[in-house]
Amino acid sequence: MMDLQPTEEHLAVAELTRAIGLDILAPAARKAEEERAVPDDVWRTLADTGLTMPLSEELGGGGIPDTVTQMIAVENLAYGDPGITMAALWSGAPALLLSRHGSPEQTANLGRLTRDPRARGAVALYEGYGRGPEDFTTSIATTADDTVRVTGRKVAVPFAETADPLVVVGRDPETGAPRAALVPLSAPGVTVRGTGPGLALDAAAPATVSFDVSLSATAVIGGGEALAATVDRLRLAVAAAQVGTAARAVEYASRYATERVAFGRPIAGFQGVSFPLTEALMRIHEVRLEVAEAAVLLDTGRYTEAAPAVTRAVNYAGETAAEATRTAVQTLGGHGFIVEHPVELWYRAAAALSAIDFDPLRSPFTPAL
Repeated sequence: MMDLQPTEEHLAVAELTRAIGLDILAPAARKAEEERAVPDDVWRTLADTGLTMPLSEELGGGGIPDTVTQMIAVENLAYGDPGITMAALWSGAPALLLSRHGSPEQTANLGRLTRDPRARGAVALYEGYGRGPEDFTTSIATTADDTVRVTGRKVAVPFAETADPLVVVGRDPETGAPRAALVPLSAPGVTVRGTGPGLALDAAAPATVSFDVSLSATAVIGGGEALAATVDRLRLAVAAAQVGTAARAVEYASRYATERVAFGRPIAGFQGVSFPLTEALMRIHEVRLEVAEAAVLLDTGRYTEAAPAVTRAVNYAGETAAEATRTAVQTLGGHGFIVEHPVELWYRAAAALSAIDFDPLRSPFTPAL
């Protein structure tokens, strides 16, 4: 039987990252979105935890935490602000991927991602249209002259105009196996579009990037099942962030409902207010367990089981966070959509995260046959 109970270490990580989320990330959330950049002091704090930018000790980092620990950290940081959390997590994603699968040459300068508060990395992962990794159309092909050609289009690429390193995830067109490659933004054939303000998550300055690039064979990063597992870990982090975002929104709305008086009593006393919030909280607990289960499967090397578990968790987290944050906005009524209350920010963030990775053909309620 799978044990999903948090250890003392997990509880300590949760306490630390919850405090960082509330005390440091939350106050900087509006500024980060408006300026499309995370303040340097906030970035340094996140880098110092080693949980958003995991780098192996051999490469000068603090080591790579297990998946369960990192998901707990992401949830609690996102409880403070999902935009800054995802900006740091996405920038640190190349450190995790290259630490695990990169060559010595590819990992030579990774340390600056944790040392330099202005350094940004990115993994070009998502394609939209409900595509999961097994459906990616981005091609990373080895040609007859032993060069590598990367073709495709990626959406929600963080720091799309500045990322270094930029890792593109795709598939080998001959075998269908997952593959990744280091692609310089300056390479001919890289086109960045849509860099203006978006729905949310602007702290990561996301954009759409198209690729039609020829590279040296040394640009290819190790592929196969191990790479697929790392990609699943990156995807699962979005689900963890959704849990934290939804939990914060429901807690905020619940507190508002107990303080807001209408018709002679707090509006929390009306079932039309309290029942949707209670249902949202129940679903958040369910998603948290889904994320924990998928994380344990990844940590124990059960990759065949982990892949569908990650997709289920991502889908359910997206649905739950979108509904929970919408309920929070509605609980506040006319106050829900003004910037004096942060629920509208969380609602937009949940909607954006749900849109970048969601397979409409894989409902969390589909029977496991």
